Parts: sequence; C-alpha cells; structure tokens
Amino acid sequence: IAAAVGLTVGCGAGQISQTATQQAAVNGNDARLDDLHLLNVYFHAEPTDTSEARYGQVRLSFTVTNNSLNTERLVSIDSPAASFTVTGPEQAREIRPGTSLSAGQPVEQLEKPPAPDEPLTVRAEMPAESIRPGLTHPVTFTFAEAGPVTLAVPFDAWTPAEPLPTQRPLPPLPASP
Repeated sequence: IAAAVGLTVGCGAGQISQTATQQAAVNGNDARLDDLHLLNVYFHAEPTDTSEARYGQVRLSFTVTNNSLNTERLVSIDSPAASFTVTGPEQAREIRPGTSLSAGQPVEQLEKPPAPDEPLTVRAEMPAESIRPGLTHPVTFTFAEAGPVTLAVPFDAWTPAEPLPTQRPLPPLPASP
C-alpha cells in the first residue's frame, strides 16, 4: 500500500501537461538574437470591403528590446513575400542598452539625451492573395552588431464579416460592491 501511495504522489509532480506549452496571448511571433529580443512581431491590415477579403495598407508591428551593454541599430527588414518601407528619423533605429523600440509607437529611451519621440513605421507592399488571417511569411531583421534573424510572421487581419476593433464589444465591468 505504501508503494502505491508513493507512485500516486509522484505522478502529480511537475508541469501540468495542458499548460506546459502555452504561449503568451499576443498576436505575433518572438525571436532572440544574442541580447536582442524581438517581441510580438506580426503583420496587420484592416478590411476595406465588407463583402470580400480585401485589405488596405499592411504594416509590420514589433518591439525590439536590447539587453546588452552596447547600442544596437536596426539596419534592414527583408522578406521574399514583401517589400518594406521604414519611415521615421534615423535615430529611431538605434536601440540603447536596456531600452527598446517599437514599430508604430514612440521611441522610449530611458537615458538622456533621449531619442526623438517619433514613431517608426514599417509599411509592407505585398500581393493581395498573401494577406489572409492565419498565413505566415518569413521576415529577416538585420542588426548592425548582432546580424540577421529570420522568423515566421503571422497576420492579424480581420475577416470581412468580423467587427473592426473599434466595434468589438468591451468586456463587462465588474459588479460594484
């Protein structure tokens, strides 16, 4: 009987198998390259036609954090599936130690002098048939010191019948005590 109890107790130790491989609830993919971490990398596009799957301007969203002791610089973004146009000041491509940059969001540098508080925007030109929810395309980010990293980048595109984010219902408010 004691041996059976020991085996039963041992079976419950460790990770819960249903949650052992869960990923964070984000739209995109992540990658590490030395001390750089690319977070939540994804394409996004909104439908322009509610009766068909036609989408407007495609953009690439991402955040890069620099956990090294050296300043890094985003040199290029490439893909066989798209051509990219990166707009924003040149200083916005630099990532100082302990900071990050995000496409489409202000650059947040923690040390003085701060970088310009202007967004870095990445627009993608690609064939319409490539823009579908669930599809992924390889995208290569190249950095001055760390070099290139390629990852499969998914789409966060709404289906034509789905309400746009501004029309999606908000979660209910908690009941007041």
